[in-house]
Amino acid sequence: MTDPGTDSGFNKPDRKKKMAVPGPEQIRSYAKRLGWKRTIARTLYVGGNQILDISIFDCFRLHGEDISDPLTRNPRGYDCGFLSPAKAGYYAAQLDADMAASVHEAMRRGDEAYAILDQGRLASIGLYASAETPILNDLLVRFETPARYMYRGFTRPEYRGQRLHALGILRAGRELFDQGVPHLVTVVEHTNYPALISVRRMGWRPCGVLYRVGRGHRCRLGRSRPAVEMGMELLRRGAADRD
Repeated sequence: MTDPGTDSGFNKPDRKKKMAVPGPEQIRSYAKRLGWKRTIARTLYVGGNQILDISIFDCFRLHGEDISDPLTRNPRGYDCGFLSPAKAGYYAAQLDADMAASVHEAMRRGDEAYAILDQGRLASIGLYASAETPILNDLLVRFETPARYMYRGFTRPEYRGQRLHALGILRAGRELFDQGVPHLVTVVEHTNYPALISVRRMGWRPCGVLYRVGRGHRCRLGRSRPAVEMGMELLRRGAADRD
């Protein structure tokens, strides 16, 4: 969940690294697209990460009645559907190395991949989990089943601008809802404003906040009351393994 049609990199299973401080040109570009208020908030977030490990994620859930119908239309007639593990592995070869590794890891965990195909060529792909899922190399997101957790979406560069990210998520959601899944959940980094705009446009509704703040091993994990009510939380991977 990020800028429509791009990789949802906030949810990559990488160890959290110190955020790069943006240069003047990057700041001006961001302000032009999203305004100075959001630019200042993002700058403070990045600045805080130079001192502490700070991760703040907004939680969202999607029910069938929340779906934005216009974004489910497929005027170009792409083929859409969940892939078998073998097919997911086949199409992973059409992705960059980082996203391909995520697809292979997802299949090993038993997650599902939903793809949009253009005459057999991969245009867009998203991943869906039914159990706790890595969000950073040292953290997991836990949620209440039988919900599904949507994470990592990628659209090939030549297909961007067609809102295939939204098309894939909403159509995948409808298929899962028809199978009895009550709702989808996801998280978005708190200052990833393009992604926040995108999820709200699709119909996702806020359901709390998850956070990590501290330094090294002295980090506190927490969540807001709505996140507690939704059964969503962050876990350290070692602690989760002991549950």
